[in-house]
Amino acid sequence: MNAYREKLIRASSVDELVKEGINYIQDSGKRIWTTSGLALQSNNVTYVLENSFNRVHTLREPTSIKYFARELFAYIVGSLKVDEGLSDASKFWNKIADENGMINSNYGYYVFKKKTPGGKSQLQWIRENIIENQDTRQAVININGIEHKRLTKDFPCTLGLVFHLDGDTLNLDVSSRSTDVITGLPYDIGFFSFVLELFANLLSYDLDRDIMVGYTAMHAFFTQIYDRTENKISEILENNPNDDLQQMPRITDAKSTLEDIDKISVRNPETEVIKWILNNKE
Repeated sequence: MNAYREKLIRASSVDELVKEGINYIQDSGKRIWTTSGLALQSNNVTYVLENSFNRVHTLREPTSIKYFARELFAYIVGSLKVDEGLSDASKFWNKIADENGMINSNYGYYVFKKKTPGGKSQLQWIRENIIENQDTRQAVININGIEHKRLTKDFPCTLGLVFHLDGDTLNLDVSSRSTDVITGLPYDIGFFSFVLELFANLLSYDLDRDIMVGYTAMHAFFTQIYDRTENKISEILENNPNDDLQQMPRITDAKSTLEDIDKISVRNPETEVIKWILNNKE
């Protein structure tokens, strides 16, 4: 019988997490076959981004920054139609869309657009949940749901997000069934840390005190390097992070940022962080 094994990888930037993740999988991983191809895989790895502002992946810049910005833009639009954002980030998304051009893994849809039975976004629901009880254990955003248990090429990797206040610090724990350390981890944890910063700023307004941005952690039940992306490993491991590019502009006005997100399709943004997304996706 195999004993339970868990690995904790902590770093102050996404770039460091990716390097450490590659090294760990190369040392401990086992060969597997998946529907996405052959891979080297490790189990039960938690990636902790200790400084959630260092969310921009620079080891493969400018390509990685452009992709991140395009994915962020697609998440802000929040559409499950592949041609309304994600196909601009990568043509890979077209390959896993269904016959109607729909995908499931637009994470922004679940955060900003999908409604609860009460007609609220999940972001608004957890906001009200923490206002009511700052010790709540119910500030959860669900992503992978029962509606995805059907024949699909796009079964969401992220299961859900759990936010919790520790004094005046807001932390985020993400549960992931599967995380590709090269093409998934840097962009997923980048988006989730962005949501964490946005939410912390909203709560600062709601609770009338400064709520600091804490860690962003992703627990991956399975984490892998696919054979098809092995050619990117040497570039990642040999390059040094660009410290000047690792951070997006800070969110200083969360209400205006949320308004920019809500109106992204009808007007130009007014906040620097959303302008950064639009400028870097071109």
